[in-house]
Amino acid sequence: MLFHHTKYYCLLAIYLVLASTFVSGQAPKCPFPNHTLYTTGSIKPNKWSQSQLDSSVVAFYNAWKKHYIRKTSIGTYYLYCNADGNWRGGNKSPQSVSLSEGHGYGMIIMATMAGYDTAAQYIFNGMLRYFKDHPSSINHHLMAWNQEKDTARTERNSDDATDGDLDIGYALLLADRQWGSNGAYNYLKEAQAVINALMLTNVNPKTKLMMMGDFTEKGEAFYYDTRPSDIMPDHFKVFFSATRDSEWIKVSDKSYALLASLQKKYSPAAGLFPDFARIGKKGPRPAGPFFMEVRQDGDYWYNACRIPLRLACDYLVNGDKRAKNLLSPMNQWIMTKSKGDPNRIRDGYTLEGKYTVGASGDNIAFIGTFGLGAMTDATNQAWLNRIWDYAIKEPLSDEEYYGNTLKMICMLVMSGNWTGIPATK
Repeated sequence: MLFHHTKYYCLLAIYLVLASTFVSGQAPKCPFPNHTLYTTGSIKPNKWSQSQLDSSVVAFYNAWKKHYIRKTSIGTYYLYCNADGNWRGGNKSPQSVSLSEGHGYGMIIMATMAGYDTAAQYIFNGMLRYFKDHPSSINHHLMAWNQEKDTARTERNSDDATDGDLDIGYALLLADRQWGSNGAYNYLKEAQAVINALMLTNVNPKTKLMMMGDFTEKGEAFYYDTRPSDIMPDHFKVFFSATRDSEWIKVSDKSYALLASLQKKYSPAAGLFPDFARIGKKGPRPAGPFFMEVRQDGDYWYNACRIPLRLACDYLVNGDKRAKNLLSPMNQWIMTKSKGDPNRIRDGYTLEGKYTVGASGDNIAFIGTFGLGAMTDATNQAWLNRIWDYAIKEPLSDEEYYGNTLKMICMLVMSGNWTGIPATK
């Protein structure tokens, strides 16, 4: 009987592998759960076992995917940004169905969840086709930032937004690492096309900082200005690895210098950063009200709240101490400001560390990303545990597209399942 049971389970295992390959195309090389070895000295939530952390990620992923991943009538896929009917960011129209920002998040998540989700590569490829179907009218290798219909190729706002394409380029490199580039798509080649396009139209040739989109031209408004949340040092480093274009190393170094200057001069106590920064002869400064979007454009608001995510990922994967140095004052300030209670975190602060106008309540987009900042030092262990506990208890219905999708990424990182791509010299 033992032999027959053993034979049965072996056949079952072979069947599952074959079934996974049939659905996904290639077996993933880094299947979820993939417990990444982060930089020495960094931490994860430790009140739960690794299997409990993984199970929490899976539970939220299932709910998130069901709610936000949509299939078009022509078989492509996108991340639906209007599922909650009240999303307020990015100046999108009421008819918007998808944003390039969310598309990048979604592609990263699908590439990371391969192994658990046997359809991950199939959906990823559908998202890649959707990306190709919705090009920017300016740089056709980038994505139109706002889509109002799931299959239309002409959009209301047809230029690109830098953050979305940075994440899409990174997601394609994740896909190359996960499945290789010998299948239906050459992910590496696709990534290189996006990365080179970003360098052509979205990197300021003088400042070596990311511009806000391919719509910026010399002599026009915004040309020398930047959105600090577009600073993604881990992306820049692997973009260099993928293309051997040393300009990306300059972008990384200039970006770290910009953040250090802003923090030192404008937020030495709280360690925060503005949604938008003006770059002038006297150095960088926070943007004024309604510079690009809203009254809080110079505050720590719904763009800037992603900065701890970007810095933490660079430190956890690459060990860049500049990231930890920038996160340390922020960690100390938010723990003090909130009295160690994540429920007291509000969705917006001035750079002096006060609640900004319009800050209304707790939001996981702020809470979860503060949690990633906490991962950089063991002295933050109790604080990180409380943030994880907050995240797993908060239902999907409490947040909208933006908060829930950032929460999904934050849970992957906090649980130790952020595969990342280590930089190579």
